[in-house]
Amino acid sequence: MRARGHLVALRSGRDARRITLLLVLGAIGVAAVTAVLLRVIDPSIGAALALPAIAAGAVAVFLVPVHWIPTITLGVLALFPTRLIPNDGPFNALPPLAILLGIWVLRRVVLGQRPPGDVGDPPETARMGPRFAVYATAGLLAIWLVVSVVTTGGTETSLGWTMSFLAGALLPILVFDARAEARLLSTAFLVLGALVGAYTVLEMLLGGSPIYGSISAALGVTQEFGFSVYRARAAFTHPLFAAAFLCIPAAMGIGRWLTSGKRWALVCGLLSTAGVVATVSRGSIVAIGVMVGFALLVSPVFIGWQNISRWLQLLAMTVIGGIAVLNFGPLMERAESIESQLSAGVRERAVTVALDAAAYSGWLGTGPGTSGETGRLFDTIIIENSMLQLLVSIGLPGLLLFVLLLGSLVWSAWSHNDLGVILALVAYSVAISGFNSLDGVRNMHIIIGFLVILSLHAGTSAPASVLSPATA
Repeated sequence: MRARGHLVALRSGRDARRITLLLVLGAIGVAAVTAVLLRVIDPSIGAALALPAIAAGAVAVFLVPVHWIPTITLGVLALFPTRLIPNDGPFNALPPLAILLGIWVLRRVVLGQRPPGDVGDPPETARMGPRFAVYATAGLLAIWLVVSVVTTGGTETSLGWTMSFLAGALLPILVFDARAEARLLSTAFLVLGALVGAYTVLEMLLGGSPIYGSISAALGVTQEFGFSVYRARAAFTHPLFAAAFLCIPAAMGIGRWLTSGKRWALVCGLLSTAGVVATVSRGSIVAIGVMVGFALLVSPVFIGWQNISRWLQLLAMTVIGGIAVLNFGPLMERAESIESQLSAGVRERAVTVALDAAAYSGWLGTGPGTSGETGRLFDTIIIENSMLQLLVSIGLPGLLLFVLLLGSLVWSAWSHNDLGVILALVAYSVAISGFNSLDGVRNMHIIIGFLVILSLHAGTSAPASVLSPATA
């Protein structure tokens, strides 16, 4: 008998009494541990409130329906202030969001739990070519990362980065059937993207963040970067991170509308796109343009000529949107600013620095996560290109394997006829090529994990009972 999605099933009065006893003992244990820690480490009211809350959250992750966990993780990433997510000490190697996904994999793979009502094998077993390509490239990339860590001396930076990437980006591959998770995650991406996109537009119009700015002010945290224009960032620590995140729901919304005709998906996609523009992040705006161009090129294969009207509507929206973006005041002002000119110059120099740094290691890399310190041997600038950073840190073989992994994910999504996920992979790949994301910001590794889940499972069917929280 397969395990259910809940860790605890109250099958009898005896089970209920046992669970009650465990909860009481757990509460006593949390209170005792909290008292000791407050006595030894931090005797403050904030810590007194935080520790039980963290403990309760840890217990909740094991009690919620198992297929909710990736969506909950996405919600935390999108809505919770990133600055408040711990990233020091052990959380530098294993970010909290990666730990959440790790618990999901533990419950699915080790404990054998499956969503309630999930029966039968996933239909994509007949499409093992793309799936095997994902497994093979991910496995080879993981092996290369381990080899790179060992051959470069196993520094704390390299080891921590590798653990973060394996846990956040590649661990979800171990769950063979995540159809229920992918369906919930796909819808959550659109809804959260619309919410975050609308908020960034409001933030741009107000010239400040009414929610997250107030939180930062209450905590005494400064969020100003000295940009020439105001750039919205919502819950994220930097506009570039917010823009790269929003590229995914923007692409998924447009793709779902093209293939299904669902207008709510288009609205969500357009709100996410507006949010990208509100961040005034030129790289992500270019990523949206590339994604739409790719959609215009390949969408007839997915929608057929009988739905050519949607293609024509997308073309019209692209022309109108392109004119609006090119005449967007903050973007024009930033393009003419000294900050913009300096940024463009840094990006041009970064190519030369990255190539010199890659050649310095014989094109084999100086170790995962080390592109910053290696690049500083040749210049003081930051290599603001995730692909070039990977070239420096994990070498040409590692970069090629990462690109092949992205290609295999596109192939997998294509085999499921999931245009939205294909467009999301294209947009996100272009977006992270415009700033230092993968090598420098470990909390962003989790986004690749989400794309892995969506690419392998989102286009497949799942029982309706699995998708309804009421049945969980």
